[in-house]
Amino acid sequence: MKAKAEVRRRTPMTGMISTISRIWQLQMITLVNRLVYFTQKLPFVGHLISEQTYAAFRTKRAIGAIAVILLFVAGLLESLLYFGGMFVLPMLLWTENVNPTEHFNLLLHMYFCISGVMAGVTSAKVLESNKMKYTSIRLMRINPTKFMRATLFYRYTTFFIYQGIAMTLVAVLFKFSIPHALLIVGMMTFWRVICESLHLALFKWKGIILVQKIWATSLSMLLALTFAYLPFTKLNLPLFGSVILDQPGLLILISLFGAICGYVLLKHTDFTSAVRAVINHADPLLNPEIRMADLQQRMVQSKEHDLSSPTSSNLHVNEQRTLEKKGYEQLHEILVTRHTALLRAPFHRRLLAIMIIGILLPLLVLIFKNHLSLDSIERFSPLIIMFMLNLTVGSQICKALFYHVDEPLMRYPFYRQHAKQHFLLRFRSILSINLKLGSCLAAVVSVSILVLTGGQDISSLLPIWVTTIALAVFFSVHHLLLYYVIQPYTTELETNSPLFSFVNGLISLSFVVAMYLGPPLWVLTAIIIVLTIAYLSIAVLLVTKYAQNNFRVK
Repeated sequence: MKAKAEVRRRTPMTGMISTISRIWQLQMITLVNRLVYFTQKLPFVGHLISEQTYAAFRTKRAIGAIAVILLFVAGLLESLLYFGGMFVLPMLLWTENVNPTEHFNLLLHMYFCISGVMAGVTSAKVLESNKMKYTSIRLMRINPTKFMRATLFYRYTTFFIYQGIAMTLVAVLFKFSIPHALLIVGMMTFWRVICESLHLALFKWKGIILVQKIWATSLSMLLALTFAYLPFTKLNLPLFGSVILDQPGLLILISLFGAICGYVLLKHTDFTSAVRAVINHADPLLNPEIRMADLQQRMVQSKEHDLSSPTSSNLHVNEQRTLEKKGYEQLHEILVTRHTALLRAPFHRRLLAIMIIGILLPLLVLIFKNHLSLDSIERFSPLIIMFMLNLTVGSQICKALFYHVDEPLMRYPFYRQHAKQHFLLRFRSILSINLKLGSCLAAVVSVSILVLTGGQDISSLLPIWVTTIALAVFFSVHHLLLYYVIQPYTTELETNSPLFSFVNGLISLSFVVAMYLGPPLWVLTAIIIVLTIAYLSIAVLLVTKYAQNNFRVK
């Protein structure tokens, strides 16, 4: 009788909280094990953490408490960075002498375009495939419907809390009305719940998983970001986002409809078929992690038509050139000769991207010539950092080197001891490619400046060329240095190294700092030259010291 009474007292909310608790425990265990693993890899303190720590229950409970705090801090920090990078930074950089009302209208417009439109199309927890969902349902045997109800309740509760805190800080910074700002966040929370229902309805009606359609997500991102930031130009685009979000009737309607959708999702929706469709771990087309690993391997695998097939006229020349070299120079020459097409593919893709930019950028400058000035172009010169980060070929070539040459050879101590030799050989090859790409990008920017000024002002051309060439050198050594000193790639070509992510994050942070400070073009050029020379100076020393221990298969 007592058991039956307990069952009767067990409300749906109690079951949901119990499921959330189980998910938290799984997340805690996973996070704690990762913390233990990466702490063991730290210098000086790593040897203090033994393998027995994984089985130390009391120690893991203490670390688990820290992990809970880290999860909440990480969620809040993510929202703060999101609001800071997507909304606050553009308003600080690109607006002057603007009153709080105009700032608030700009914020609402961007918030509508990015959080309402773009995120509404590209994000759906119901149809999202991740390792936690797979582990919880396929391995822990949690009921799919219970799991999704708990996940959705937790997701949108924390969504309102995190974004509410972030919006409050923005309101304090720009002197908005805090209650009004929180009402907008509440409205957006209900709107995202409605989007979850629409994604699920589309799946049940047509079997379409919209978040996995690259064309749909890419198009929505392009259009949403374009309309979000166009008001910062001189095109006088109306702030339709602020008009939509600032309608009291629409606020009431979306809140009411969102509450109804939330009730239906939490009480009367069966998520089994939708969840099963996205956790089919055996099908790489439905699992992003397998799909990405498979894609990464295919990108560095050689196919028959990729292998260089010299004709009889140059066969003797290639053989003679290879035989003239010895040791690692010969190994490098064999790799370059055999996989010419594979190594050139990243260069050709990036060259094509630069050609497209070279067509569109001067055309856009010509169309909006009356709304632009050379000072505004120089103000955005730090964008060259991000362009060169994404247009250089080091990362892709390092993956190809790991897959075709280094993975088996890393197991031998002599190969790691001689890391300096093959590091320098590869650096020269990567540098020659990146210098060509940097020159092409500098030429594209130069043409755009000449179009803008009518050829009358060429003072900014020299620093742009010097900056681009210096960045080509910087990123050539950057990707290769991280590969040798950290070696972040697993056998599936995944990168699970927090240190690797942190160092690359510093590059993105430097771009944000440069955009915020807005240094003069020659000052930015001088800073980049100094950093490049310093990076080159320490690169060989770091490879000599750390590659012997770190340049190995993870």
